[in-house]
Amino acid sequence: MLYKLHRYLNYTICLLLLSALTAHADSILSKNISVHVTEMRLGTVLKTIEQKGNFYFSYNSNIVKTDSLVTINADNWTIKEVLDHMLRYRFEYRETKNFIILRYAPLQLTIVTDKAATDGDNYNISGTVTDERTGNNLPNASVYSHEQLQSVLTDKEGHFDMTVRNEGQPITLTISKEFYKDTTVTFLADVNVRSTDTTLKKKRSLLGYILSDDYSGVENTSLGRLFLSTKQQIQAANLGGLIAQAPFQASAIPGVSTHGNFSGQVVNVVSLNAVGGYNAGVDGFEMGIIFNLDKGDVGAVQIAGIFNVVGGSVNGIQLGGLYNNVLGNVRGIQLALLHNSVKQNMNGLQLSALYNHTRGSVRGIQLGAIGNIAGKNSDALQLGGIGNIAQQKFGGLQVAGLFNYAKHLTGVQLALVNIADTSSGFSIGLLNIINSGYHKLTISTNETQNINLAFKNGNSKLYTIWQGGMRVNGNSKLYSFGLGFGREFGLGQHLAINTEIGSSYLYQGTWSKNNQLNKFNLDFTYKVSRKFSVFAGPSLNFLYSDQRTPVDGYAYVRNLHHSFIRDNRNWSGWVGWSFGVNLF
Repeated sequence: MLYKLHRYLNYTICLLLLSALTAHADSILSKNISVHVTEMRLGTVLKTIEQKGNFYFSYNSNIVKTDSLVTINADNWTIKEVLDHMLRYRFEYRETKNFIILRYAPLQLTIVTDKAATDGDNYNISGTVTDERTGNNLPNASVYSHEQLQSVLTDKEGHFDMTVRNEGQPITLTISKEFYKDTTVTFLADVNVRSTDTTLKKKRSLLGYILSDDYSGVENTSLGRLFLSTKQQIQAANLGGLIAQAPFQASAIPGVSTHGNFSGQVVNVVSLNAVGGYNAGVDGFEMGIIFNLDKGDVGAVQIAGIFNVVGGSVNGIQLGGLYNNVLGNVRGIQLALLHNSVKQNMNGLQLSALYNHTRGSVRGIQLGAIGNIAGKNSDALQLGGIGNIAQQKFGGLQVAGLFNYAKHLTGVQLALVNIADTSSGFSIGLLNIINSGYHKLTISTNETQNINLAFKNGNSKLYTIWQGGMRVNGNSKLYSFGLGFGREFGLGQHLAINTEIGSSYLYQGTWSKNNQLNKFNLDFTYKVSRKFSVFAGPSLNFLYSDQRTPVDGYAYVRNLHHSFIRDNRNWSGWVGWSFGVNLF
């Protein structure tokens, strides 16, 4: 009688401790709020609840239909009650720090225990996992012990056998399967307790973070599908979140490691992989001779001979022999011979012998032998051997051997060809194309040539000028072509001052001599309409020429103007003028 009472008291104390753990874990879900909405988008209601409860939701937007309309009148309900009402009891909720993760789990499972007995230093447990509604056996359900870092999958009949160490403590097993609510069972000595309490949350690692269903994407990458077994991918789908932390793991290949098939659920301080490894994350150092695969966050150093794939974020240094792929953020240094890829944001240095691609924003330096891509608003230095691309707003410096592109430029571009959709920055190159910028076709005359044509492209802060001209005179012909830069200073709706500097080659009847005319124009512009303006102003001219004699039929510019530079065989200078119109 006393023995049974002792066992009963132990059982009661265990349940009280588990209840206390649950109550602590549900601190956000237990908060009371009031929500009154009629036919409002679910996404808007979730944001309202976030603001009232001072926390954030995390969910798969492909599953949680935020455009659906909900109606609820809740006075002082718990957040869990509000969510159950809106989501129709088809989700379960996992908490971590200041987040509630919505996990789609419309179904309920149960476990029938066949054996739970002590065998020396071991404890043997076997049973069958079934669908509670249909009674059908469930294959490929994950049965795991958080405390002992062990797990198995049910077979095609839903059956499992598991042996854990007998440490004289209650043994807790959790059963997880994709689209089913988690069920936890506690075994106390020779007594087993069947539980359908699905609100008990899995313990989390000491790191205090969790992987949501969206965040464990390593298994869905091409390299993940290639190197991870079917069992490991099923475990990832069933368990989803991070489970535990360990100081060390070593592996030959994924699944053949000190943590076995449970390796994808463990964050390690040190991870050493002979060929390659598969972990939940690393909080220290990881090295793989061939590759590393991590579901969650990695810090502070990760090295692989061929490639690294990280489903979370990297905070530190990541070295990949050929390739690095991070599905979260990178804060630190990322180095690879061929390619660095970051799905979210990059803050630090990306260095590659091929190219770097960040789909989010970039803060820092991208250096690629071929080029670099920044997906969202960025303020960075992009150095590319061929080209750089900024797909949104770019406020840094783009330097490339051939071209730069920015959707909206607020910084500086330097390349042979610079392209931007809109620009309030500076593009410096032989050809600067701003799609909604400064486009002018100029027809003008000056003291040296009768007719000049110029195409001006860029923005008002800095535009490129491609120019050519001729002197129409049968006995004094002259041709020129060159490049220049200009800037427009607005003086109101109709007036502006244009300052322009350019250099042109003058053809005076021979190509064997160097005749270079450098001009500085100060033009006063009157804008008649948006696409038509007239201008006039003075110019300062400096001519370098090593042609000593004129050619019949061609002008000899040194003889056309009175030079203010004296006693110099090559240089002459004069003050001139220009007059013309701008079209477009």
